[in-house]
Amino acid sequence: MNYSSRFWLFAPIALLLAVAATAMARWYTVAGAVEKKLDAANGHEIAPGITLSFAGKKVSGFPFNIDVVFEKLAVEGQGAHGPFRWTSENFALHRLTYGRDQGIYEAAGKQTLNWTDAGGRSHGLNFLPAMLHASTVADAKGLVRFDLEAVNAGGQDSAGVAFTAADTQVHFRRDPKADAVDLQLSGSEIKAGGNIAGLFGDHISRISVYATLSKGSAFAPLLAGTGSWADASADWRAKEGQAVMGPVEIKSTGLNLNATAFADTGGDLAAVFDPLY
Repeated sequence: MNYSSRFWLFAPIALLLAVAATAMARWYTVAGAVEKKLDAANGHEIAPGITLSFAGKKVSGFPFNIDVVFEKLAVEGQGAHGPFRWTSENFALHRLTYGRDQGIYEAAGKQTLNWTDAGGRSHGLNFLPAMLHASTVADAKGLVRFDLEAVNAGGQDSAGVAFTAADTQVHFRRDPKADAVDLQLSGSEIKAGGNIAGLFGDHISRISVYATLSKGSAFAPLLAGTGSWADASADWRAKEGQAVMGPVEIKSTGLNLNATAFADTGGDLAAVFDPLY
């Protein structure tokens, strides 16, 4: 076998080994940086007014993923109208070491959520989902899109009123065609009583509420991680931002509505999103 033949025999193998070595080196570099960043962030602000803490973590995913599993994760801080706090018994973060800035998140075990509404009233939920996952997409300007879904969740509010929900979803995106933020909330087979049910009654068989927030640039610092949630909300109101509803679909014991557009810029339907703005 001459030199030329040996070259073409071993060159592909050498190239493959070089690529594999590069991928391995990159993973260890990225994983190490992520671990150091998380250790530094634990118990401290990760964005203005928002603190992250956890009891333990494990980084894995070699060679192309970054998978982080947290124990007893807590995120708390100042929301649009006051304090909020979310805790998860078990939480996982998944990212690729290449490609666009996208994250996949999973939560399991007991979940607690506390927040403050526009009237300054405190609310709380304790629940256990069969599945709770979310995803984010970001670019140079910050968060572009956020999607969350909880399947077969059941629990109670802070007053002890029980609820169940076959499916609930929250979706957010920066509007690509206008200075606006798009929000959608949907759910099915939600059964509850007391303050949880409110306007919609004690059984919501189907709900899908869409809102567009004008003056979306007011939220740019928040989405970039450089401004606080409360400041963004206050700036949005100062710029006379509006929440325009539509389309809306609701089938429940308290209300039935199906409309492609709905002029409710600050009423009961817009209030389902008021913890956000």
